[in-house]
Amino acid sequence: MKYIMYILIISGMIWAESCSESPVESPSTSNYLLYEKSGLIDSITGTCSTYLIRNFTLDSIDFSQYDKAVLEKNSFTDGDLSGIQVYYLNSDTAVYVIDLQGRGQINTASSVEFQPPKRKEKYYLRMKLYSSVCTGELFHLKLRDMKIYGVR
Repeated sequence: MKYIMYILIISGMIWAESCSESPVESPSTSNYLLYEKSGLIDSITGTCSTYLIRNFTLDSIDFSQYDKAVLEKNSFTDGDLSGIQVYYLNSDTAVYVIDLQGRGQINTASSVEFQPPKRKEKYYLRMKLYSSVCTGELFHLKLRDMKIYGVR
């Protein structure tokens, strides 16, 4: 019986050692907080016949040292044609870096990766409330706790 216990212990040690010899190395990425707005940014309410758009100036953000960017947010809408967009202006033309459309993209809790220009730009936020269905109820679009990270 002692012989079997020694074999089990030695086998377990060999198995544990073999697992640690080949660790999986993941590429290291670093996220740097570049913009943060805590709390409620805006809450839009309207009926199905309303098409409401609100624009906000976010800030000048320098992405020159970052390969990509990540947006984290807490948002909700029940309007199927609502949208949240982040953009900058280039020769008076809006260049959208984030374009979330509809309930499926706006209500998701996952972060959004995007490719910003590798320079400093002034960014804007656009929120659109709209629904294709008339239920007689009010529709909502809410955005809060927005963070933008640069990723190296």
